[in-house]
Amino acid sequence: MTKKKLGRGLGELFGDDLDESGKVLDISTDAISGNPWQPRQDFDEESLKSLAESIKKDGLLSPVVVRKKEDNRYELIAGERRYRAAKLAGLLLIPAIVVDYDDRKAAEMALVENLQREDLNPVEEGLAYQKLMETYGLTQEEVADKVGRSRPYVANLVRLLELPEEIKNFLIKKELTPGQARPLLTLPSEAEKVSLARRIVREGLSARAVEELIRGKKPEKPKKETQISEYLKSLEDRLGLSVGSPVSIHVGRGRNAHKGTISISFKNDEEFQRIMNILNQEQQQ
Repeated sequence: MTKKKLGRGLGELFGDDLDESGKVLDISTDAISGNPWQPRQDFDEESLKSLAESIKKDGLLSPVVVRKKEDNRYELIAGERRYRAAKLAGLLLIPAIVVDYDDRKAAEMALVENLQREDLNPVEEGLAYQKLMETYGLTQEEVADKVGRSRPYVANLVRLLELPEEIKNFLIKKELTPGQARPLLTLPSEAEKVSLARRIVREGLSARAVEELIRGKKPEKPKKETQISEYLKSLEDRLGLSVGSPVSIHVGRGRNAHKGTISISFKNDEEFQRIMNILNQEQQQ
């Protein structure tokens, strides 16, 4: 098997676990099997075909990562999309880094690699966290530490798995954001959750509007000149998911366009203390 020098990025990611001092080996594509811990389930066929055409033209520029199994076979750790496209392009050999990982480390790295590339939808990500916790007895805090997320972020994504299948499909298709879907968990029946989810998708309701609807209030229609941009809405959703509480962002106008406030809502002393612990933890890092 031909050996090549490893590129800097992957060397930094996998560190001392690399086989033969950071060299890349050309391995038969038929000798590699998929990773059972691969969290990503949705591989876009058109995107794979496009990558395959690029590989035919320029070759595979970034190696996959594998671990050695029995009978001279290998199991993918990272790079399944590149591996699938390489096979589609007809490659018989593929550049691969061989690492020495046990099952738990292989599962963690498969998840981290996908998170770094932002390849996962919220349901895939939540399922991956849940599987790590159930299989290896990890706490939400331990999982959060391993993947570089906050504990409330992990907890909220795992909780989304309790939603009905139709709502999870909205999340998979990115028709709903986690921030929009999370308040639905407080509704008593599956029918109510699905009904409101359909309305959110149909009307494009923000996470804050959903919260107000569930509290029994009719959301006020914002004046056109004070409407928050879609970018700010997405930031509110992401921040709210991270701290586990509703977040509002308000920005100024004219000369004050670069000024504003970020507000985090809490219902009681315990929730206030939980939010303060999260903020203090972030500050100490």
